[in-house]
Amino acid sequence: MDWTRWIPKERANLCFVVKAGRVLLIQKKRGLGAGKVNAPGGKLEPGETALEAAVRETREEVGVTPLGLEERGLLRFQFVDGYSLSCIVFVANDLIGEPYATDEADPFWADVGSVPYDQMWADDREWLPELLSGGTFTGSFLFDGEKMLEKDVRFHGPYAPQAGRSVLVAGCGFVGLAAARLFHGAGWRVTGCTHSPESAEALSGEDFPVVSCDISDEASVAAGLGEKYGVDVVVHCASSGKGGADAYRQVYLRGAQVLCGVLAPRQLIFTGSTSVYAQTDGGWVSEESPADPPRETGRILRETEEWVLAHGGAVARLAGIYGPGRSVLLRKYFSGEAVIEGDGRRWINQVHRDDVATGLLRLAESGAPGLFNLGDSRPLEQRALYEWLAERFAGPLPPEGPVNLDRKRGWTHKQVDNARLRGLGWEPRYPSFFDAVENDPELVVLARAAVSQEAADGAD
Repeated sequence: MDWTRWIPKERANLCFVVKAGRVLLIQKKRGLGAGKVNAPGGKLEPGETALEAAVRETREEVGVTPLGLEERGLLRFQFVDGYSLSCIVFVANDLIGEPYATDEADPFWADVGSVPYDQMWADDREWLPELLSGGTFTGSFLFDGEKMLEKDVRFHGPYAPQAGRSVLVAGCGFVGLAAARLFHGAGWRVTGCTHSPESAEALSGEDFPVVSCDISDEASVAAGLGEKYGVDVVVHCASSGKGGADAYRQVYLRGAQVLCGVLAPRQLIFTGSTSVYAQTDGGWVSEESPADPPRETGRILRETEEWVLAHGGAVARLAGIYGPGRSVLLRKYFSGEAVIEGDGRRWINQVHRDDVATGLLRLAESGAPGLFNLGDSRPLEQRALYEWLAERFAGPLPPEGPVNLDRKRGWTHKQVDNARLRGLGWEPRYPSFFDAVENDPELVVLARAAVSQEAADGAD
Protein backbone atom coordinates (compact mmCIF):
# COMPACT_ATOMS: atom_id res chain seq x y z
CA MET A 1 0.00 0.00 0.00
CA ASP A 2 1.18 3.49 -0.86
CA TRP A 3 -0.44 5.40 2.00
CA THR A 4 0.84 8.73 0.63
CA ARG A 5 -1.68 8.40 -2.23
CA TRP A 6 -4.46 7.02 -0.05
CA ILE A 7 -7.73 8.91 0.44
CA PRO A 8 -10.50 7.61 2.73
CA LYS A 9 -13.89 7.45 1.07
CA GLU A 10 -15.51 7.67 4.51
CA ARG A 11 -14.50 8.69 8.02
CA ALA A 12 -15.83 7.01 11.14
CA ASN A 13 -15.29 6.39 14.85
CA LEU A 14 -15.51 3.62 17.44
CA CYS A 15 -16.26 4.13 21.12
CA PHE A 16 -15.37 1.43 23.65
CA VAL A 17 -17.02 2.04 27.03
CA VAL A 18 -14.82 0.31 29.63
CA LYS A 19 -16.10 0.19 33.21
CA ALA A 20 -15.49 -2.09 36.21
CA GLY A 21 -13.45 -4.58 34.19
CA ARG A 22 -16.04 -4.88 31.43
CA VAL A 23 -16.31 -3.44 27.92
CA LEU A 24 -19.54 -2.52 26.13
CA LEU A 25 -19.74 -4.26 22.74
CA ILE A 26 -22.43 -4.68 20.10
CA GLN A 27 -23.62 -7.30 17.67
CA LYS A 28 -23.91 -5.19 14.53
CA LYS A 29 -27.19 -5.69 12.66
CA ARG A 30 -26.63 -3.89 9.35
CA GLY A 31 -24.11 -2.08 7.21
CA LEU A 32 -20.41 -2.88 6.89
CA GLY A 33 -19.59 -5.73 9.27
CA ALA A 34 -23.20 -6.78 9.88
CA GLY A 35 -23.24 -9.87 12.10
CA LYS A 36 -19.84 -9.12 13.62
CA VAL A 37 -19.04 -7.95 17.13
CA ASN A 38 -17.69 -4.42 17.40
CA ALA A 39 -18.00 -1.29 19.52
CA PRO A 40 -20.64 1.40 19.02
CA GLY A 41 -19.64 3.85 16.31
CA GLY A 42 -20.32 5.05 12.83
CA LYS A 43 -19.68 7.59 10.12
CA LEU A 44 -18.98 11.26 10.74
CA GLU A 45 -21.44 13.81 9.48
CA PRO A 46 -20.22 16.91 7.57
CA GLY A 47 -18.46 19.38 9.86
CA GLU A 48 -18.55 16.98 12.81
CA THR A 49 -15.47 16.15 14.88
CA ALA A 50 -14.67 12.53 15.64
CA LEU A 51 -15.40 13.15 19.32
CA GLU A 52 -18.83 14.64 18.59
CA ALA A 53 -19.62 11.73 16.29
CA ALA A 54 -18.55 9.16 18.89
CA VAL A 55 -21.01 10.56 21.42
CA ARG A 56 -23.83 10.83 18.88
CA GLU A 57 -23.34 7.37 17.40
CA THR A 58 -23.18 5.68 20.81
CA ARG A 59 -26.45 7.34 21.78
CA GLU A 60 -28.10 6.33 18.51
CA GLU A 61 -26.87 2.72 18.48
CA VAL A 62 -27.25 1.67 22.14
CA GLY A 63 -29.09 4.53 23.88
CA VAL A 64 -26.35 5.64 26.29
CA THR A 65 -24.14 8.72 26.57
CA PRO A 66 -20.43 7.90 26.94
CA LEU A 67 -18.44 9.97 29.45
CA GLY A 68 -14.75 10.77 29.89
CA LEU A 69 -13.79 10.00 26.31
CA GLU A 70 -10.11 9.51 25.48
CA GLU A 71 -8.78 9.43 21.91
CA ARG A 72 -6.62 6.31 21.78
CA GLY A 73 -5.98 5.39 18.18
CA LEU A 74 -6.28 5.84 14.43
CA LEU A 75 -7.16 3.03 12.03
CA ARG A 76 -6.79 3.20 8.24
CA PHE A 77 -8.49 0.58 6.08
CA GLN A 78 -8.18 -0.08 2.36
CA PHE A 79 -10.24 -2.77 0.65
CA VAL A 80 -9.24 -4.30 -2.68
CA ASP A 81 -12.67 -3.45 -4.10
CA GLY A 82 -11.79 0.25 -3.74
CA TYR A 83 -13.58 1.10 -0.50
CA SER A 84 -11.50 2.93 2.13
CA LEU A 85 -12.16 4.10 5.66
CA SER A 86 -10.42 6.18 8.32
CA CYS A 87 -11.49 5.57 11.93
CA ILE A 88 -10.67 7.33 15.21
CA VAL A 89 -10.96 5.03 18.26
CA PHE A 90 -12.09 6.30 21.65
CA VAL A 91 -12.36 4.85 25.15
CA ALA A 92 -15.02 6.10 27.59
CA ASN A 93 -14.70 5.40 31.31
CA ASP A 94 -18.37 5.81 32.22
CA LEU A 95 -21.83 6.23 30.73
CA ILE A 96 -25.25 7.67 31.39
CA GLY A 97 -28.18 5.30 30.92
CA GLU A 98 -28.56 1.59 30.33
CA PRO A 99 -27.75 0.08 26.93
CA TYR A 100 -30.68 -1.21 24.88
CA ALA A 101 -31.13 -2.80 21.47
CA THR A 102 -31.87 -0.67 18.42
CA ASP A 103 -32.26 -1.30 14.69
CA GLU A 104 -28.49 -0.85 14.45
CA ALA A 105 -27.15 -3.09 17.20
CA ASP A 106 -27.67 -5.51 20.08
CA PRO A 107 -25.45 -4.38 23.00
CA PHE A 108 -23.81 -6.63 25.58
CA TRP A 109 -21.08 -6.42 28.21
CA ALA A 110 -17.96 -8.60 28.07
CA ASP A 111 -15.13 -9.03 30.55
CA VAL A 112 -12.01 -7.32 29.20
CA GLY A 113 -10.21 -10.67 29.44
CA SER A 114 -12.92 -12.52 27.49
CA VAL A 115 -13.48 -10.38 24.39
CA PRO A 116 -14.87 -12.59 21.57
CA TYR A 117 -12.17 -11.84 19.00
CA ASP A 118 -13.28 -14.80 16.86
CA GLN A 119 -16.50 -12.88 16.13
CA MET A 120 -14.74 -9.60 15.30
CA TRP A 121 -12.82 -8.18 12.34
CA ALA A 122 -9.36 -9.73 11.97
CA ASP A 123 -7.58 -6.48 12.75
CA ASP A 124 -9.23 -6.07 16.16
CA ARG A 125 -7.03 -8.65 17.89
CA GLU A 126 -4.00 -6.66 16.65
CA TRP A 127 -4.77 -3.48 18.59
CA LEU A 128 -7.77 -3.94 20.92
CA PRO A 129 -5.76 -5.67 23.70
CA GLU A 130 -3.45 -2.64 23.75
CA LEU A 131 -6.42 -0.28 23.99
CA LEU A 132 -7.98 -2.28 26.85
CA SER A 133 -4.68 -2.20 28.75
CA GLY A 134 -4.52 1.60 28.50
CA GLY A 135 -2.34 2.01 25.41
CA THR A 136 -2.41 4.12 22.25
CA PHE A 137 -1.83 2.93 18.70
CA THR A 138 -1.99 3.51 14.97
CA GLY A 139 -2.92 0.79 12.50
CA SER A 140 -3.08 0.53 8.71
CA PHE A 141 -4.69 -2.48 7.03
CA LEU A 142 -5.42 -3.90 3.59
CA PHE A 143 -8.46 -6.20 3.33
CA ASP A 144 -9.99 -8.38 0.65
CA GLY A 145 -13.53 -8.68 1.91
CA GLU A 146 -13.10 -9.99 5.46
CA LYS A 147 -9.59 -11.35 4.83
CA MET A 148 -6.71 -9.22 6.12
CA LEU A 149 -3.89 -9.08 3.55
CA GLU A 150 -1.51 -6.52 5.06
CA LYS A 151 -1.09 -4.89 8.45
CA ASP A 152 1.08 -2.21 10.02
CA VAL A 153 0.29 -1.69 13.71
CA ARG A 154 2.40 0.49 15.97
CA PHE A 155 1.98 1.21 19.67
CA HIS A 156 2.83 4.57 21.22
CA GLY A 157 2.77 3.79 24.93
CA PRO A 158 0.12 4.41 27.59
CA TYR A 159 -2.44 7.17 27.26
CA ALA A 160 -0.87 10.11 29.14
CA PRO A 161 -2.77 13.41 28.74
CA GLN A 162 -0.54 15.03 31.36
CA ALA A 163 2.38 14.76 28.92
CA GLY A 164 0.64 17.13 26.51
CA ARG A 165 -0.46 16.52 22.96
CA SER A 166 2.14 16.25 20.20
CA VAL A 167 2.48 18.48 17.14
CA LEU A 168 4.81 18.57 14.16
CA VAL A 169 5.20 22.01 12.57
CA ALA A 170 6.40 21.44 9.02
CA GLY A 171 8.02 24.67 7.87
CA CYS A 172 9.58 26.73 10.66
CA GLY A 173 9.78 29.97 8.76
CA PHE A 174 8.14 33.33 9.47
CA VAL A 175 4.78 31.82 10.44
CA GLY A 176 5.78 28.29 11.40
CA LEU A 177 8.37 29.28 13.98
CA ALA A 178 5.93 31.65 15.70
CA ALA A 179 3.33 28.87 15.73
CA ALA A 180 5.79 26.29 17.07
CA ARG A 181 6.81 28.60 19.90
CA LEU A 182 3.17 29.27 20.74
CA PHE A 183 2.32 25.55 20.78
CA HIS A 184 5.30 24.90 23.06
CA GLY A 185 4.24 27.66 25.42
CA ALA A 186 0.77 26.12 25.56
CA GLY A 187 2.17 22.78 26.77
CA TRP A 188 2.31 20.83 23.52
CA ARG A 189 5.18 18.47 22.68
CA VAL A 190 6.56 20.25 19.63
CA THR A 191 8.84 19.11 16.83
CA GLY A 192 9.83 21.56 14.12
CA CYS A 193 10.83 20.70 10.58
CA THR A 194 12.80 22.70 8.03
CA HIS A 195 13.97 21.86 4.53
CA SER A 196 17.70 22.49 4.98
CA PRO A 197 20.15 21.29 7.64
CA GLU A 198 21.45 24.87 7.87
CA SER A 199 18.02 26.18 8.84
CA ALA A 200 17.61 23.41 11.41
CA GLU A 201 21.03 24.18 12.87
CA ALA A 202 20.14 27.88 13.10
CA LEU A 203 17.15 26.89 15.26
CA SER A 204 19.08 24.54 17.53
CA GLY A 205 18.64 26.94 20.44
CA GLU A 206 14.86 26.62 20.47
CA ASP A 207 13.12 24.88 23.37
CA PHE A 208 12.01 22.07 21.06
CA PRO A 209 13.84 19.91 18.51
CA VAL A 210 14.02 21.04 14.89
CA VAL A 211 14.99 18.52 12.23
CA SER A 212 15.59 18.85 8.51
CA CYS A 213 13.94 16.80 5.79
CA ASP A 214 12.27 17.16 2.40
CA ILE A 215 8.56 16.86 3.15
CA SER A 216 7.83 15.98 -0.48
CA ASP A 217 10.07 12.91 -0.30
CA GLU A 218 8.72 9.80 1.42
CA ALA A 219 12.14 8.38 2.30
CA SER A 220 13.34 11.69 3.72
CA VAL A 221 10.29 12.05 5.97
CA ALA A 222 10.51 8.43 7.09
CA ALA A 223 14.19 8.84 7.96
CA GLY A 224 13.97 12.24 9.65
CA LEU A 225 10.53 12.06 11.25
CA GLY A 226 9.59 8.38 11.34
CA GLU A 227 9.59 8.33 15.13
CA LYS A 228 6.73 10.86 15.00
CA TYR A 229 4.39 8.25 13.47
CA GLY A 230 0.98 8.70 15.06
CA VAL A 231 1.61 12.33 16.02
CA ASP A 232 -1.54 14.10 17.20
CA VAL A 233 -1.35 17.08 14.83
CA VAL A 234 0.68 18.03 11.78
CA VAL A 235 0.66 21.72 10.85
CA HIS A 236 1.78 22.05 7.24
CA CYS A 237 2.93 25.64 6.80
CA ALA A 238 5.97 25.11 4.60
CA SER A 239 6.54 27.71 1.90
CA SER A 240 7.24 27.31 -1.80
CA GLY A 241 9.42 30.42 -1.67
CA LYS A 242 9.36 32.20 -5.00
CA GLY A 243 8.74 28.98 -6.90
CA GLY A 244 6.08 28.46 -9.53
CA ALA A 245 3.64 25.67 -10.22
CA ASP A 246 6.19 22.85 -9.92
CA ALA A 247 7.30 24.06 -6.49
CA TYR A 248 3.68 24.47 -5.40
CA ARG A 249 2.86 20.91 -6.38
CA GLN A 250 5.89 19.48 -4.59
CA VAL A 251 5.76 21.53 -1.40
CA TYR A 252 2.02 21.89 -0.89
CA LEU A 253 0.26 18.90 -2.46
CA ARG A 254 2.98 16.28 -2.34
CA GLY A 255 4.11 17.58 1.04
CA ALA A 256 0.62 17.11 2.48
CA GLN A 257 0.36 13.64 0.98
CA VAL A 258 3.71 12.48 2.34
CA LEU A 259 3.28 13.99 5.81
CA CYS A 260 -0.14 12.40 6.19
CA GLY A 261 0.71 9.10 4.54
CA VAL A 262 4.01 8.47 6.31
CA LEU A 263 3.17 9.91 9.76
CA ALA A 264 -0.56 9.05 10.02
CA PRO A 265 -1.43 12.07 12.20
CA ARG A 266 -4.74 12.30 14.02
CA GLN A 267 -5.27 15.76 12.47
CA LEU A 268 -3.70 17.61 9.54
CA ILE A 269 -3.86 21.42 9.33
CA PHE A 270 -2.82 23.06 6.06
CA THR A 271 -2.12 26.76 5.66
CA GLY A 272 -3.52 27.81 2.32
CA SER A 273 -4.36 31.26 1.01
CA THR A 274 -7.36 33.53 0.55
CA SER A 275 -6.01 34.11 -2.96
CA VAL A 276 -8.12 31.11 -4.01
CA TYR A 277 -11.08 33.49 -3.94
CA ALA A 278 -10.88 35.10 -7.37
CA GLN A 279 -13.76 37.54 -6.80
CA THR A 280 -13.31 41.06 -8.18
CA ASP A 281 -16.60 42.73 -7.22
CA GLY A 282 -15.47 44.07 -3.82
CA GLY A 283 -18.03 42.03 -1.87
CA TRP A 284 -17.59 39.82 1.17
CA VAL A 285 -16.48 36.22 0.72
CA SER A 286 -16.86 33.38 3.22
CA GLU A 287 -15.87 29.73 3.18
CA GLU A 288 -19.09 28.99 1.28
CA SER A 289 -18.16 31.41 -1.52
CA PRO A 290 -16.85 30.01 -4.82
CA ALA A 291 -13.09 29.47 -4.87
CA ASP A 292 -12.05 29.07 -8.48
CA PRO A 293 -8.58 30.60 -8.93
CA PRO A 294 -7.59 31.31 -12.54
CA ARG A 295 -3.88 30.49 -12.22
CA GLU A 296 -2.26 27.09 -11.94
CA THR A 297 -0.66 27.89 -8.60
CA GLY A 298 -4.07 28.67 -7.14
CA ARG A 299 -5.55 25.50 -8.60
CA ILE A 300 -2.79 23.48 -6.93
CA LEU A 301 -3.68 25.10 -3.60
CA ARG A 302 -7.29 24.08 -4.14
CA GLU A 303 -6.25 20.53 -5.01
CA THR A 304 -4.25 20.39 -1.79
CA GLU A 305 -7.19 21.74 0.18
CA GLU A 306 -9.49 19.05 -1.18
CA TRP A 307 -6.97 16.35 -0.33
CA VAL A 308 -6.63 17.61 3.25
CA LEU A 309 -10.40 17.91 3.68
CA ALA A 310 -10.89 14.35 2.45
CA HIS A 311 -8.74 13.24 5.39
CA GLY A 312 -10.87 15.20 7.86
CA GLY A 313 -8.27 17.93 8.18
CA ALA A 314 -8.55 21.69 8.51
CA VAL A 315 -7.51 24.31 5.98
CA ALA A 316 -6.59 27.79 7.20
CA ARG A 317 -6.86 30.17 4.26
CA LEU A 318 -4.43 32.93 5.20
CA ALA A 319 -4.82 36.54 4.16
CA GLY A 320 -1.69 38.57 3.33
CA ILE A 321 0.76 37.91 6.15
CA TYR A 322 2.72 40.68 7.81
CA GLY A 323 4.54 41.19 11.08
CA PRO A 324 7.83 42.36 12.55
CA GLY A 325 10.41 42.34 9.78
CA ARG A 326 7.86 41.58 7.07
CA SER A 327 5.41 44.24 5.95
CA VAL A 328 5.32 44.93 2.24
CA LEU A 329 2.94 47.86 2.68
CA LEU A 330 5.07 49.63 5.29
CA ARG A 331 8.30 48.94 3.44
CA LYS A 332 6.93 50.31 0.18
CA TYR A 333 5.47 53.35 1.91
CA PHE A 334 8.68 54.24 3.73
CA SER A 335 10.82 53.61 0.65
CA GLY A 336 8.62 55.69 -1.63
CA GLU A 337 7.77 52.72 -3.87
CA ALA A 338 4.07 52.64 -2.95
CA VAL A 339 1.53 53.34 -5.66
CA ILE A 340 -2.22 53.84 -5.34
CA GLU A 341 -3.56 51.60 -8.09
CA GLY A 342 -6.40 52.92 -10.22
CA ASP A 343 -9.04 54.52 -8.04
CA GLY A 344 -7.51 52.99 -4.91
CA ARG A 345 -10.73 51.19 -3.99
CA ARG A 346 -9.26 47.67 -4.08
CA TRP A 347 -9.73 45.87 -0.75
CA ILE A 348 -6.61 44.63 1.00
CA ASN A 349 -6.96 41.62 3.32
CA GLN A 350 -4.17 41.03 5.82
CA VAL A 351 -3.36 39.14 9.00
CA HIS A 352 -0.60 39.58 11.56
CA ARG A 353 1.82 36.67 11.92
CA ASP A 354 1.02 36.32 15.64
CA ASP A 355 -2.70 36.11 14.88
CA VAL A 356 -1.99 33.32 12.40
CA ALA A 357 -0.18 31.43 15.15
CA THR A 358 -3.06 31.76 17.62
CA GLY A 359 -5.52 30.77 14.91
CA LEU A 360 -3.58 27.58 14.14
CA LEU A 361 -3.43 26.74 17.84
CA ARG A 362 -7.20 27.21 18.16
CA LEU A 363 -7.81 24.89 15.20
CA ALA A 364 -5.56 22.24 16.74
CA GLU A 365 -7.21 22.55 20.13
CA SER A 366 -10.71 22.31 18.70
CA GLY A 367 -10.07 19.46 16.28
CA ALA A 368 -12.58 21.11 13.96
CA PRO A 369 -12.40 20.00 10.31
CA GLY A 370 -13.12 22.11 7.26
CA LEU A 371 -12.25 25.46 5.72
CA PHE A 372 -11.45 28.51 7.83
CA ASN A 373 -10.53 32.00 6.66
CA LEU A 374 -7.69 33.33 8.80
CA GLY A 375 -7.53 37.09 8.32
CA ASP A 376 -8.09 40.17 10.42
CA SER A 377 -11.54 41.63 10.97
CA ARG A 378 -11.25 44.86 8.99
CA PRO A 379 -10.19 44.73 5.35
CA LEU A 380 -8.93 48.13 4.18
CA GLU A 381 -9.23 49.96 0.89
CA GLN A 382 -5.80 50.70 -0.54
CA ARG A 383 -6.31 54.45 -0.77
CA ALA A 384 -7.71 54.72 2.74
CA LEU A 385 -4.79 52.68 4.08
CA TYR A 386 -2.17 54.91 2.49
CA GLU A 387 -4.04 58.05 3.52
CA TRP A 388 -3.93 56.85 7.11
CA LEU A 389 -0.20 56.06 6.88
CA ALA A 390 0.50 59.47 5.36
CA GLU A 391 -1.31 61.20 8.21
CA ARG A 392 0.15 58.90 10.88
CA PHE A 393 3.74 59.45 9.78
CA ALA A 394 3.33 63.00 8.40
CA GLY A 395 4.47 61.90 4.97
CA PRO A 396 3.31 62.28 1.40
CA LEU A 397 0.45 60.34 -0.14
CA PRO A 398 1.79 57.82 -2.69
CA PRO A 399 1.23 58.72 -6.35
CA GLU A 400 -1.51 57.15 -8.43
CA GLY A 401 -0.71 54.54 -11.06
CA PRO A 402 -2.18 51.75 -13.16
CA VAL A 403 -3.68 48.63 -11.64
CA ASN A 404 -1.12 45.84 -11.25
CA LEU A 405 -2.71 42.82 -12.88
CA ASP A 406 0.51 40.83 -12.85
CA ARG A 407 0.23 39.52 -9.30
CA LYS A 408 1.62 36.04 -8.61
CA ARG A 409 -1.76 34.65 -7.55
CA GLY A 410 -3.93 36.96 -9.64
CA TRP A 411 -5.62 40.32 -9.09
CA THR A 412 -8.64 40.20 -6.80
CA HIS A 413 -10.96 42.67 -5.10
CA LYS A 414 -12.91 41.22 -2.16
CA GLN A 415 -13.40 41.36 1.60
CA VAL A 416 -12.64 38.13 3.47
CA ASP A 417 -14.94 37.15 6.33
CA ASN A 418 -13.32 35.46 9.38
CA ALA A 419 -16.55 34.69 11.28
CA ARG A 420 -16.22 30.90 11.13
CA LEU A 421 -12.88 30.85 12.94
CA ARG A 422 -14.09 33.43 15.45
CA GLY A 423 -16.99 31.05 16.08
CA LEU A 424 -14.42 28.63 17.54
CA GLY A 425 -13.41 31.24 20.10
CA TRP A 426 -10.51 32.82 18.21
CA GLU A 427 -10.14 36.59 18.09
CA PRO A 428 -7.30 38.47 16.40
CA ARG A 429 -5.07 40.49 18.70
CA TYR A 430 -4.83 43.01 15.87
CA PRO A 431 -8.32 43.38 14.33
CA SER A 432 -6.90 45.65 11.65
CA PHE A 433 -3.55 46.67 10.19
CA PHE A 434 -3.97 50.05 11.90
CA ASP A 435 -4.12 48.35 15.31
CA ALA A 436 -0.84 46.57 14.61
CA VAL A 437 0.91 49.77 13.47
CA GLU A 438 -0.15 51.44 16.70
CA ASN A 439 0.43 48.54 19.10
CA ASP A 440 3.14 46.22 17.76
CA PRO A 441 6.33 48.04 18.82
CA GLU A 442 8.58 46.13 16.41
CA LEU A 443 6.48 46.47 13.28
CA VAL A 444 7.34 50.04 12.29
CA VAL A 445 10.88 49.97 13.69
CA LEU A 446 11.87 46.92 11.65
CA ALA A 447 10.13 48.20 8.51
CA ARG A 448 12.13 51.43 8.69
CA ALA A 449 15.31 49.45 9.41
CA ALA A 450 14.73 47.27 6.35
CA VAL A 451 14.38 50.34 4.12
CA SER A 452 17.54 51.87 5.60
CA GLN A 453 19.44 48.63 5.00
CA GLU A 454 18.22 48.42 1.43
CA ALA A 455 19.37 51.99 0.85
CA ALA A 456 22.78 51.21 2.38
CA ASP A 457 23.14 48.09 0.26
CA GLY A 458 22.25 50.09 -2.82
CA ALA A 459 24.83 52.73 -2.00
CA ASP A 460 27.51 50.06 -1.68
